[in-house]
Amino acid sequence: MADQPHYVTRGSASHSQLIGITQRATPLTVVWTGEQRVRFSDFQVNEIAKDGNVVRLRSIGMNDEPTSQPLQEKTEQISEDKAPKVEASNEIQTPEAIPAEQKMEISPEEFAALASLVNEKFAQDLVKLFNGDEDAGGQKVTSVSSGPLEDKSKRGQIHGEVRRIFKSRLETSTDDTGAITATKVPLRKGKKRNRGGRGQPDDKPAGEYLHFTLYKDNRDTMDAVNQIARMLRIKPQSIGYAGTKDRRASTAQRCSVRYMRQRALAGTNSKLWGIATGDYEYRDDPIHLGQLLGNEFVITLKNCKVVGESTDTPISTRLETMRTQVQAALDHMAQHGWINYFGHQRFGTYDIGTHQIGKLILGNKWEEAVKALLSYDPEIAAKAAAGEIPSEAMKRDEYARHHACMLFLTGKDVGKAARIMPGRYTAESCILRHLTRMGTGSLKDYAGALTHITRGLRSMYLHAYQSHVWNHVASRRWELHGDKVIAGDLVISDTDDAAPPTAEKDQDGDEIVNPGDEADDDAIRARPLTDEEAASGRFTIHDVVLPSPGYDVRYPDNDIGRFYEEFMGREENGALDPHTMRRLRREFSLPGRYRKLMHRFLATPSLEMRLYSDDTEQMHPTDLDIIKSAGSDAARGGKRRRNGPDDEGANKRTKTEGGGEDISHAEANGNADAEPPAAQDSAAEPDKIAAVVKFQLGSSAYATVTLRELMGDPPEQAPSDKPAKGTTDEAAT
Repeated sequence: MADQPHYVTRGSASHSQLIGITQRATPLTVVWTGEQRVRFSDFQVNEIAKDGNVVRLRSIGMNDEPTSQPLQEKTEQISEDKAPKVEASNEIQTPEAIPAEQKMEISPEEFAALASLVNEKFAQDLVKLFNGDEDAGGQKVTSVSSGPLEDKSKRGQIHGEVRRIFKSRLETSTDDTGAITATKVPLRKGKKRNRGGRGQPDDKPAGEYLHFTLYKDNRDTMDAVNQIARMLRIKPQSIGYAGTKDRRASTAQRCSVRYMRQRALAGTNSKLWGIATGDYEYRDDPIHLGQLLGNEFVITLKNCKVVGESTDTPISTRLETMRTQVQAALDHMAQHGWINYFGHQRFGTYDIGTHQIGKLILGNKWEEAVKALLSYDPEIAAKAAAGEIPSEAMKRDEYARHHACMLFLTGKDVGKAARIMPGRYTAESCILRHLTRMGTGSLKDYAGALTHITRGLRSMYLHAYQSHVWNHVASRRWELHGDKVIAGDLVISDTDDAAPPTAEKDQDGDEIVNPGDEADDDAIRARPLTDEEAASGRFTIHDVVLPSPGYDVRYPDNDIGRFYEEFMGREENGALDPHTMRRLRREFSLPGRYRKLMHRFLATPSLEMRLYSDDTEQMHPTDLDIIKSAGSDAARGGKRRRNGPDDEGANKRTKTEGGGEDISHAEANGNADAEPPAAQDSAAEPDKIAAVVKFQLGSSAYATVTLRELMGDPPEQAPSDKPAKGTTDEAAT
């Protein structure tokens, strides 16, 4: 299997056509190409709050702490059972062993109740945990686990009994396997203390929720949140955020966490690689999914070329030609907008797209859907079975996934398949655990396996099918009618307001801060335009909406409405009826929602085109760069380097400020994800063109779609450039 480039190349025109992206509202004089994310900082995303302010990281940690600590200080990934405690500067302390007179002896009835729900050992372990006893090795018991439990109702009983019996002094959580883990709730000291002689006042919360800015480099939002939660010993669901940001990028967004001291959160900054928090503020309300206006993107495209242009043309002439043509296209987009397609990443990067799995689920083809989810590359699976495993962690997991899927689908060893499937492949793990939970007796429960996939992932497959239909309908609408408003087009009804979001809880009764469904366009109603309204000029193409198929939407009252029936009714699209989207299994019923046909920038976009010579050159500063440049320690001239606390190259071995082991940044982050060394000052003659595009999009729009509108459809990829089966190719959002 050939190694793939770490930077992003856009999908081919043929792939765009498969997912319905075929039309364009912007006339292009030239089609041009460019390489994205040669450095992950070539792709920058800053959240835009509901009030229109762009979220930027302005300080790291507490105001009395240094703000220029490198994000690469801690390179070791934190495992679930080895999460380090936060600094003692916070008032939440790990309790000492409880004095003998305070040790708990639960009643025989309470002990029997716990033992009946799990077993006697777990009940005994809970008592030891509460009393701060030591295990057989002389170590204090810090957590206990029940082992996997399939019964959700029983898990709920266990959570409740533990809270009742131990008076909420033990905290319980459920992991991906269904096991319940109990930990001790830290004692809260009531007195104020002078920390380190610095005379700092106690950072007493002024509100229930601590809001903060999360900055991350080359990490996805859920991974960053999980790492912070482990450090703070809280559930990831306790951290709220408005939306997920790209992984291979430098991003900033606001988050919230309940009942947390600033110092506890600030203490994580020196322990996590690629993550920084700051700009703390207490508020009475949390941040929920969808609570944003949109995102600001600063995207650097390198090695830009006009398709078909001769390389004999002087570079300065090519630059001016591109600048003129690209600026004209950008101006047209700013004035007229473009079709609001769902982007490529909505449909996945495996051979079998997420929309195809959604189609099978909606068609009640459970077995086919499961086998599609477990599809694998025989070549990779054979190498894994033969022990030919790559050293890189991400690749090891990928090989293990293909190996596990092969073992299950071929029936060679279904039990081993469930054991070796890496936990980060959540859908596959859930399916294999469910199908093998009762030996051969559960191997055919495909519908049950699909319902055991987490709600967010289930929704992703179903929404992908809806998005696939929406894209094709939008293309048909533009192909037939362009920007003309016609009778039967849908517009949002003025009489119906969006319903407020409802709080949701998981199976254990804990509040879910970020439920998996999308938050945009919920609970709104649309109506068709009459002939008179369509001809009146009161409505424009920017008022027109199209529904994603569902049981709670209205379809256009014209030829586009009929196209829904014709398109979804095709065998290759599932032979489904858009008017019957309810299913016997509630989890697979889709209400549908409305989406604007056209999208426009939230603010005036900008374009910079320039000549350069080295692809590793940093073209635009990140929030972290600005903070560092403002500090006296980091004030220096020349081009910035990003790869270590002392600006050394990516592969130079350095020691963390915390006194950690010598380790190279490339080794710590995995060779495939290591940021290339920044360009040195060079006298080389600039011979390449770079474009730095800055624009703001609404929360439901896709940067990949915006770039396609600006650049045109890319040429067809050569076969060797296509991602290998089962591998991922990060795309812009």
